[in-house]
Amino acid sequence: MPVVPWWGVLSAVAAPALLAVGWTLAAVREPDGYDPVADTISLLSSYGPVDKLILVTCLAGLGLAHLVTAVGLRFVSLAGRLVYGLGGVATIVVAAVPKVDSVTPPAHGIAAVVAFVALAAWPAVAALTPGPRRTAPSPGSRRTDRSDRPWVLRRPAGLVASGVMLGAGLWLARQLPDGPTAGLAERVAAGTEAVWPLVVVLVGLRWYRHRRANRAAVPDGDGGPVRGRAVQ
Repeated sequence: MPVVPWWGVLSAVAAPALLAVGWTLAAVREPDGYDPVADTISLLSSYGPVDKLILVTCLAGLGLAHLVTAVGLRFVSLAGRLVYGLGGVATIVVAAVPKVDSVTPPAHGIAAVVAFVALAAWPAVAALTPGPRRTAPSPGSRRTDRSDRPWVLRRPAGLVASGVMLGAGLWLARQLPDGPTAGLAERVAAGTEAVWPLVVVLVGLRWYRHRRANRAAVPDGDGGPVRGRAVQ
């Protein structure tokens, strides 16, 4: 069974792609007075039905992509996947309850906070909780489940990734509602949260591919390959 199914890879690619498409369309249709540095993405839903449709479609697609990727990350701990999936669900709620005439519904604001926090926290949660073991440990091995995993799921990478994303979220929180860089802060936060799952997928696929190749290449005492043991 692959560590990430093809549809999980596709959804991980789709998340940053949807953001890029949404930002490009917003720039093309940018109304007079809209400043992408100062104005948030959600504000676009106040400029007309077409802009609202673009925003809702991109946000809903982004949330769905996050949710599907969370299901497909089979080599990540269950706790990390649940937190990541929560971020996807909250993003869908943000799309389902858009701003109306520049007024932010309470459900929109709450869902946005939950989405940003969950999508920022899941790398740390995944790094601090044991993931599913795909091979039996070798006799006498001192390696722990937390070290026997791709670097993106180890403590340093997970904590740094979450720290950067939470920092971007705090920057956004300080800029809302009318800060001079609210739009930029939102784009940085959403962008990093959309790209990191793709990094985890690509690194994980490469790591497990090399791991299988190394196991197959280690000779046993009779000159044949050793099965079920990774190179330490």
